[in-house]
Amino acid sequence: MAGITDDNFVPNVPPLLPRGCKFSPDNGVLIEFYLKKKILGKPLPSDCIPTVEVYSRNPTQLPLPTGDFWRVENEWYFFTTKPHDASVTLTNDGYYSVIKEEETIKQEDEEIGFMRTLAYFQGTPPSGKKSKWTIYEFRVKPNTIPTIQHDDALKAKVSSFVVCKLSIEKKKRKYTRKNKNDSMKSK
Repeated sequence: MAGITDDNFVPNVPPLLPRGCKFSPDNGVLIEFYLKKKILGKPLPSDCIPTVEVYSRNPTQLPLPTGDFWRVENEWYFFTTKPHDASVTLTNDGYYSVIKEEETIKQEDEEIGFMRTLAYFQGTPPSGKKSKWTIYEFRVKPNTIPTIQHDDALKAKVSSFVVCKLSIEKKKRKYTRKNKNDSMKSK
């Protein structure tokens, strides 16, 4: 899967969601119904996650569509190849660094995968400035794919292919009160 990217990806159709709902799968659904199916070459519930080499670029250089009624604001999903178990991955103007080690993801009390959290820093390690970008990287637990023992290509996919949720810290509103008779106003 390495090298297969579609930087100009636009979903063919928005996901089939009930009116007023947004695409924001929980961690277990993301692993079980998107990542695992992508690795196995099975149809996805919705074709709305592009495959992009995330870790080779600054987050602002990724295809980040906005204004889609079905997306959660400031949240994007990508399939990608993960860097080799390094805690720091360099880009042309910064780096991704692990800020929270792997935690186990369960669905219906069964361990199905793992998640680690990375932040993007401007500059060079270890003195870079932390940005507002965070990546939640999800990978499949290998023994949840039964055919992996006999298929070296599948083993490679399971160990290197991940789905990422990229988010940017939202601006916080500051509220002040002009006088005690006025209602709260945002600045």
